Amino acid sequence: MMNEPRGIRVAFSLMVAAIFVSLDAALALFVINWSRLVSVVMFVFLVFFNFSFSLLLAKRILSLIVRPYRLRSLQRLTSKPKVAILYATMNDVVPECLSEIWQTYPVDVYVLDDSTKQGKRNTIEAIAKEKGFTVVRREDRRGFKAGAINNWIENHDKNYDYIVLLDSDSYLPPDWVEDALKYAEHPSNSQVSVFQGLVNIWNLDNRFVKTLAPLHVLGQDVWERRLANHLDAVFCYGHNVLLRMSHVLEVGGFVEGYVSEDFATAVKLGEKGYKSRFIPIHTYEAMPENIRGFIKRQNKWTRGSMEFLTFAQGPKLSVLQRLLLLQTPLGHFAYVVIMITMFLTIFGYYSTTTHLIAFAMNLWASNIFYILSIPLFQYVIVTSIVSGVILRLKLYQLGVSNMAFLRYQLLSKAIGAIMLPHEVKSILKYLVNRKLVFSVTPKSETALSFKETLAISKATILIIVLLVIGLVYMNPLGVFYNVTWLAPLCVSPLVIYFFSKATRAGINKPAVDLGATAANGASIIVSCLYSQPETVNLLLNSQGALRNPTQ
Repeated sequence: MMNEPRGIRVAFSLMVAAIFVSLDAALALFVINWSRLVSVVMFVFLVFFNFSFSLLLAKRILSLIVRPYRLRSLQRLTSKPKVAILYATMNDVVPECLSEIWQTYPVDVYVLDDSTKQGKRNTIEAIAKEKGFTVVRREDRRGFKAGAINNWIENHDKNYDYIVLLDSDSYLPPDWVEDALKYAEHPSNSQVSVFQGLVNIWNLDNRFVKTLAPLHVLGQDVWERRLANHLDAVFCYGHNVLLRMSHVLEVGGFVEGYVSEDFATAVKLGEKGYKSRFIPIHTYEAMPENIRGFIKRQNKWTRGSMEFLTFAQGPKLSVLQRLLLLQTPLGHFAYVVIMITMFLTIFGYYSTTTHLIAFAMNLWASNIFYILSIPLFQYVIVTSIVSGVILRLKLYQLGVSNMAFLRYQLLSKAIGAIMLPHEVKSILKYLVNRKLVFSVTPKSETALSFKETLAISKATILIIVLLVIGLVYMNPLGVFYNVTWLAPLCVSPLVIYFFSKATRAGINKPAVDLGATAANGASIIVSCLYSQPETVNLLLNSQGALRNPTQ
């Protein structure tokens, strides 16, 4: 097992380079027809894909052999650092989450409320009064979330040693702050500014979320538990995180002027020589409950991700830190490349029905071995087998079942298909207009009707219609070469409807009194040392039932 950070960074860099060069060489030598312009253009786009694929595959391979990063921590706290919890909201308060902010370690809780809706403000005031929280409001929304944090810094006690940031749908187990401080207060971590908790999904009430949530553990294990700290990556999610206040004050507070104010601040801290580290203790957040919520959240993330192109230019960051930051915008740019490539593969080639029939007859006569003689299919089959084996090994390591993975794949591919035109639109809007727009991700979404699903999917349906027209009139043979992505694309609206139509369950679960004793069996115990999404779901639903007894 590898465990030395510098050696891991070198191994990762060499592995990415080796995979990338091998894939490009195979394409250039055996697949690309250099005499055709469209084939050359396709090569350029495939090189882009290969780079992103190389990063992904290298991370998965390395995570199979690298132990989880062990950040040193104290056995017990020897001092009492002063901690403030900042709960940020703007018309999206989740009463269950706000009500459940309490810690075994003494903390002061501030609700940074930029809400404009009176009903939301009233809810916040009622809970804050009940729980003894301080509500902080301001005259304007300058700087959005970063501005709200900076306003608190300017107008409140600057003697806090640490701040904990929460979004409106965040949940921290009661022992989280105390355990996080054991890492932060260890002398070897004095240069660490960002102590990011592991984030799990708690709103497991409908089919959409329950299908996606099990594979959340894949990214968490590969990146958060094993590689990010070893690779000295720069990161901050902006929620479910503990920050060292002295470092934040040193760089002048949170960086305003960005949608991704969290990463912008982490980069500024990184340029000062300070570090970001994941800590192996669990926190929770809600996932959008249907495709409509996904689109709204993704539009915000897309604009924020484009800002990473600026972050990666930080002169004091290492080459690897810049490369890792670039992963995020590259993932979003991939949508533009995918759309262009889809149309090129259909409209960039010409064939007739005669070609289609001849291909089908050869395929029938050769019992499918005819496909293996085509270089493009050879390339796709080999890369698919290699990546599939690596992924299956990783899922086996994590205990994810084949059925859970297949259900996730079905839904995630459909989400990608519906998201495609929205992603491209967001990127183009960002390139044309850099004005900051902060959209609020909807909470507690209702089930989608078939009509609503079709309305949300209309841009994708238009793309499907255009591609079918191209197949019928320009390139019938293209259906064979592109069936592996055409079929999922065509059924994506139906898949989305199937997973989104389920109604929320568990609303009428009985309330649970956390103050009850263990003797009567009524209390729910949550610890940050374990991942307990089902338990947190029950706890927060119980709070919802308490506040809405008529439901």
